[in-house]
Amino acid sequence: MHISYFPRLTFIQRMIISFVASGFFLLIALVYSVASLGSMHRMQVRIARYDLAAATTTISLHEILLAQERIVGRYQILKQPEFRELYDRNAVKLLEGLAQLRPMSQAHVFAVLASEYAGYTIVAEKLFSGQVITPTVMRKSTERVEKAFDLLRAEQQRSLERKLKESDDQESRTVVISIVLAVGGVLTAFAVAFLMIYSFAASIGKLQRATHRLAAGDFDHDPGIPPGDEVGALAQDFSRMAERLKELEQISLDASPLTRLPGNIAIERSLNRRLREQSPFVMCYLDLDNFKSYNDRYGYIKASDLIKETAQLIHNAVIRIDDPEAFVGHIGGDDFVAIVCAGKAEAACLEIIRDFDTMIPAYYSDEDRITGAINGIDRYGVPRLFPLVSISIAAMACYPGDYATAAEIATAAAEVKDRVKGTAGSNYIIVREAVLHDAL
Repeated sequence: MHISYFPRLTFIQRMIISFVASGFFLLIALVYSVASLGSMHRMQVRIARYDLAAATTTISLHEILLAQERIVGRYQILKQPEFRELYDRNAVKLLEGLAQLRPMSQAHVFAVLASEYAGYTIVAEKLFSGQVITPTVMRKSTERVEKAFDLLRAEQQRSLERKLKESDDQESRTVVISIVLAVGGVLTAFAVAFLMIYSFAASIGKLQRATHRLAAGDFDHDPGIPPGDEVGALAQDFSRMAERLKELEQISLDASPLTRLPGNIAIERSLNRRLREQSPFVMCYLDLDNFKSYNDRYGYIKASDLIKETAQLIHNAVIRIDDPEAFVGHIGGDDFVAIVCAGKAEAACLEIIRDFDTMIPAYYSDEDRITGAINGIDRYGVPRLFPLVSISIAAMACYPGDYATAAEIATAAAEVKDRVKGTAGSNYIIVREAVLHDAL
């Protein structure tokens, strides 16, 4: 089963995505942590500014109230006017404290305290104005104020506990969520890394198996790696290499063991490719004249050397005309093919003939070279004098629409070859549509 992750992404893109994903989670964790810490800080500031301040103020007011109660109690016993002054000063402080406490307290709780204290103040004023106030009345008024303070302190305590609990809960949530986000980022990075490693290892394994198949000669094996990333591109290059190796193997199997030039299959493939591409070219059919008589006189070893050297000579001459698309093949025996672009044909023919005529005398004995011919038997068994080996070139100019197949070109070239071989010495002829364009 084939598993493909991120089929259209390269490894660099996948790495960037993993870094972005993990960085995104970590950034969210950081932002959330900072925001939560800011919220907790604001909550703690409110607690310190309001709740603790309210509790401190309440304690101070309660102490002032206790001082007033003591002053009132002493006044009831001693009836000294200076206690009135002390009471008034404490009353001013307590009222100021209540004014500060109002915005920091629950409205209904503060209203109860303010109401009870106002009642207590009325009773105290009556006492200081000379009215008779029994200790029981005074005590009950004091107790009502005390209860109001107790209610206020209880409410403040509950509010403080609630806010502290909210702060603790928020702190716990912040820690948990931050850890989850951070771990999520790390796990995301690990997951992407794992998928990348798995995909890479699987692809490398397929390439390794494909390499073994290729080494075994299975050039048609498909690695089965989808395109889109670096390994996919490598697999495509691998497939192209296998195709090229298959072609080279076919060429090698088809090549002449003597000259190592491509054989008939490669020649046909080269011609058909040019026909498909609709590009003008010239196919040069090369044949050695009087080669049989040379073979009979000097033996097959010398004749094979001449074939081999002729193949190298043709190849080198074609290279010199600077045609990157040129092709040289060996049909067999003393027959060769050179395929060049239309504008390079005459130059190639002249180069080949010049080099061949320069080379051929060295393959004869001094006697035969001076005579310029050798005695031999023709194919009909008749003794006669044969000139030195020469080369004939029948060049077929092929333009789009002239020929449909490589076989048609070969047939036409064979007919023209007989015409050029009828002339003594090395010659060439360039023909298009049975019209002669020669330089003999």
